[in-house]
Amino acid sequence: MRKIIDIVKPEKGIDGAGVHLYHVLSRETMLDTDPLLLLDAFDSTDPKQYEAGFPLHPHRGIETISYVYKGTMVHKDSLGNEDAVNDGEVQWMTAGSGIFHEEMMPPVEKLYGVQLWLNLKSDDKFTVPEYFAISKDKIEEIKFDNGYLRLLAGNYKDHQGFISKHQPVNYYDIHINPNSSFELDLEDDDSITLFALIGNFTVGDKTVEKFHAGLVERKGEKILIENKTDEEIAVLAFISKRIDEPIAWTPGPIVMNTQEELDKAYEEVRNGTFIKDDIDMNK
Repeated sequence: MRKIIDIVKPEKGIDGAGVHLYHVLSRETMLDTDPLLLLDAFDSTDPKQYEAGFPLHPHRGIETISYVYKGTMVHKDSLGNEDAVNDGEVQWMTAGSGIFHEEMMPPVEKLYGVQLWLNLKSDDKFTVPEYFAISKDKIEEIKFDNGYLRLLAGNYKDHQGFISKHQPVNYYDIHINPNSSFELDLEDDDSITLFALIGNFTVGDKTVEKFHAGLVERKGEKILIENKTDEEIAVLAFISKRIDEPIAWTPGPIVMNTQEELDKAYEEVRNGTFIKDDIDMNK
């Protein structure tokens, strides 16, 4: 059985044009959660805290994955995509060689969810940018004895969801009934990070509270997630393979392998040569 080696607390922050959120995973944890770089969480019933959104900005070298558990997120990018996802849906964007996009959240009763940044291998940093909407009809809910699992991406036993073209990813939203548990099978080289989306969960002798992340040891073929509370809980499990490459990432939306690559990317943003396939960013 794998154990949790550390618990990361959320920190309140303001990003974009004034979006209130919780910073959980970041540059400080990126080596422990490789290839997962960033996790930000949203929880608000006040539109003034998020409706200014994230205006047009660049990305390169990563994939962004937004799980809108409650609410709406509207995406628009330099590829010409414009799309909205709602309660329980996912937006998956491969920034690759370079993309500009914006994310806006119109007023809703409650905005609740997470955004992840997934690193790309050096060979994939300049892959062609793409956008995918993973709607409810593409997300299977799989029942188990003590709850159910929403297959946001990847595989679970003989079930298949959205498949990443680059980094192997299994992304689960696991709902566990009160005073119950869920055992997850892993491959020995899996990199797994757990996040308490709703309520608190326990692994071994460590309890992870809401909006905290559990960093899991690297070896082992099983993990037991327990719900020792009287309420249903939801745990996000993000499973992939470590990249184990150098990471160049100063605070900002671009992640490369060297400082030289990073400096060049920002220079291209400034001089208008960032987009590599002659796409008009204003469309």
